[in-house]
Amino acid sequence: MIPTWLQNDYQSLVTLGANQQLHHGLLLLGNHGVGSFDLAQQVAFDLLCLTNAMQACGHCKACLLNQSQTHPDYLLIEPDKETISVEQVRAISDFFVTSASYQGNKVVIIKNAESLTLSASNALLKTLEEPNKSRYLILLANNSAALPATILSRCFKKQLTVEHQQAKSFIAGLGIDINAPWVSAFLDKPNTLALWQQQDRITVIESLYAMAMKNDIHACHKQLLELFNQNPDYIDIFVQFYAQKLQSELLGNTLDIKRYQEKSQALLSFADKFKEVKGLNLSLQLNQLLKKLSYL
Repeated sequence: MIPTWLQNDYQSLVTLGANQQLHHGLLLLGNHGVGSFDLAQQVAFDLLCLTNAMQACGHCKACLLNQSQTHPDYLLIEPDKETISVEQVRAISDFFVTSASYQGNKVVIIKNAESLTLSASNALLKTLEEPNKSRYLILLANNSAALPATILSRCFKKQLTVEHQQAKSFIAGLGIDINAPWVSAFLDKPNTLALWQQQDRITVIESLYAMAMKNDIHACHKQLLELFNQNPDYIDIFVQFYAQKLQSELLGNTLDIKRYQEKSQALLSFADKFKEVKGLNLSLQLNQLLKKLSYL
């Protein structure tokens, strides 16, 4: 289901499709949790519907196959571990050159397009430069800076955002207290909170926020390490919360600009190093980070 805050974006794409102006290469840019995949999937379903209407009917054979995730003319590409390989992109080319099972459109969605390797990006260019009729490629990415200019120039780009008031209404509908101080960090990606609620992870998020706000952050080493080992996603959440704390301290004049910059750099360096360096001693790196945050 498309979130309410993306309905206008969806309608604009429907209009382009109705006027035969929908670009064969569509790039949806937005934070994880803004609902870009929901939007992309609905556009794909509309394109595959057998009624040739502007929007999927929900009842034809193609729509029923889409609902069961078994439509032969729909392909979803996701990172294999951390990257999207050239082999995966070649599979897209092979998919597009074969005839559609229902003599209509064929659609490919690429999630986390910023994960494309250099060779994969180069291979994808041919598909974008020489589009086959009735073939559509929908790329999803957090921001355009992570993608090669050659790919950006060959796609129709749409930036997806959510108004904070809409996000607050959505979050309140989940039964989450919108006045909780940690909620503000996720007003740009409310679907993330919906997912965490389904996974019963809200209490963990609350504990990460509480630890980030503590003055004696070094005392939280053991608990943070357990959570980070449990789910690496918690590292980015903690970093975001602590960055929020640093900004508040800077604005409140309890932290000078030099110490703010030093602590912010230590925080970001820790997060980047964990993502880039394989076999990292997380306990040691976390200990060093917390010392810097405590004593800088």
